[in-house]
Amino acid sequence: MKKNVWTKMVGLALTLVCIIGLVACGDKGSSNAAGTYTLQTIAIGGMTMDLEQLAETELKVTLDLKSDGNFLLDMSALADTMGGATDTNMEGTWKESGSNITLEADGATTTVTLQDGVITMEEEGMSMTFKK
Repeated sequence: MKKNVWTKMVGLALTLVCIIGLVACGDKGSSNAAGTYTLQTIAIGGMTMDLEQLAETELKVTLDLKSDGNFLLDMSALADTMGGATDTNMEGTWKESGSNITLEADGATTTVTLQDGVITMEEEGMSMTFKK
């Protein structure tokens, strides 16, 4: 049982490191997409953690798309779990175009999809969903 929890934690940590590549391009975002989204699922390397499993680990990751076109990715719960890492929040800008949202931070960009209040991010063999 302990090995399974640590496997999930390592998978989650790798996933969240990949999130750091997240990011939005451009001007102000649309008020339709603006809001706070909570991580619902992570799938990486054949392993999937859902909201219930994430709750068991007491990890809460949120993506806040602000109406002024800025975003904040809050991963502070991960820092608490992993020994107090210092760089646990990411800030940048976002722009909505149809069902796509482009995030930009620290010179990196990524495009995610938004459908029915759920943001889906797929990158390098990893998939994450955030729900409003």
